[in-house]
Amino acid sequence: MAVHRGAGTLFVVATPIGNLEDLTFRALRILGEVELIAAEDTRRTAKLLAHYKVRRPLVSLREQNEVREASRLVGLLQTGKSIALVSDAGTPAIADPGARLVSAARQAGVPVVPVPGPSAVAAAVSVSGFAGNEFVFMGFPPRSGTARTDWFERVATDPRTVVFFEAPHRIRRTLQDGSASWGIRQIMIIREMTKVHESYVVHPSSSAFPDVSTARGEFTIVLGPDLPGKRREPEASHVFDMFERLTKLAGLEERLATAMTASAFGVSEQGAAKIVKKVRISVKRATDSAS
Repeated sequence: MAVHRGAGTLFVVATPIGNLEDLTFRALRILGEVELIAAEDTRRTAKLLAHYKVRRPLVSLREQNEVREASRLVGLLQTGKSIALVSDAGTPAIADPGARLVSAARQAGVPVVPVPGPSAVAAAVSVSGFAGNEFVFMGFPPRSGTARTDWFERVATDPRTVVFFEAPHRIRRTLQDGSASWGIRQIMIIREMTKVHESYVVHPSSSAFPDVSTARGEFTIVLGPDLPGKRREPEASHVFDMFERLTKLAGLEERLATAMTASAFGVSEQGAAKIVKKVRISVKRATDSAS
């Protein structure tokens, strides 16, 4: 896409994830120079601007209104106005709104410039002590259903360091669900990063976690890498054969059979159930094709 002549610039500005002193000099200058600031939460951004005595118009850009607001903001950029995009904390468009606006601006030929700075993902990996040459960011776990089951399975089968976020009212359940599927991997639980009451705790993911039922503040979780050679994925046919024997020959309920099969092969219950489901589908397709 050709650059739109006379267009302003969309600056993607990283802001502090807690400690207001983490705002960069460049970010402060940009926030003071643009004609408009598009913020995920105008109230939180207003506090940041007030701290640095910056006075600039604010407009809300949330997940719920980004599709509508993106076209309007691109229109302003095309008239020559420059806009700063900020999220509640950290770098915009990473588990936060902003990607649609950035994409729309690029499609319209508007220059998009990053103003790098704080990132909870990078900060968490840097203090974890886990291998950071390769890691994967998984956002927030889905709240329920198949999407949540699949999410835990993808985390469990990824050998790299894994980083994700979780809300305080869901953290206890997520840690409990994770301990059943992640095997013996180190896990760092970070609360209130860079803030007054920040805490960093490392546990084996299979052990009892600290009581977080009354904790406040968003959590950043770092799951350490799987140890090479520690676990080998079982043959799907072997898993299915044991499950079938337990259900058809021993007469066990499927839930108990799944748990016993998972324990025997050293995989999560979700993983065992997924293998059984895949084999059943394969068998059915083969049967249907033969008939």
